[in-house]
Amino acid sequence: MTKGPVPRPLAERFWAKVNKDGPLPNASAIAVHPEIAGIQCWIFGPDVVVKKAPKISVSGVSSATNREAHRVAWFLETGKWPTPQCLHRCDRPNCVRFSHLWEGTIRDNMQDMIAKGRDRLVGERHSEAKLTDDDVREIRRLGTPWVRLGRFRHPGKRGTTLLVKRLARRFGVSVLHIEKILRNESRKGTQ
Repeated sequence: MTKGPVPRPLAERFWAKVNKDGPLPNASAIAVHPEIAGIQCWIFGPDVVVKKAPKISVSGVSSATNREAHRVAWFLETGKWPTPQCLHRCDRPNCVRFSHLWEGTIRDNMQDMIAKGRDRLVGERHSEAKLTDDDVREIRRLGTPWVRLGRFRHPGKRGTTLLVKRLARRFGVSVLHIEKILRNESRKGTQ
């Protein structure tokens, strides 16, 4: 009984696909992780810029045993799989340089993302935000009478409806959006 060809060892197949002349980490990554300053990324695969981490077959045979390249790099360096996750200090999903990797949780990853300013889903950094943080502070300052009078306890209070309409027109957003900002239901972190 003959078997198919024996796959090359994982380490050999892995390192054959690594370019050790990758780019340097960006400034926001270095600001949070200064220990990686001046240390080039090692890029797995042919492309420098990717959106998802590339994978490699651990067994060399089946796609069912594919693992993300940075997790394999961790395994090859330490002899154990990263738990719970393997995170990037350099923010490049295809970087496999061990000094750019660290073990952490989803929470660690989110905190790292926020520290580096990559959380575009918050406040003025959101790609579709119409208001800056300064605009929101100004709306809250100008809307103080609306809040102080308790618009929802006294819906017909003189001038409050007009105030909200004028703010909406001035800042180019809906009345509902202004009301949510004044009630702290929207843009809570902006004070």
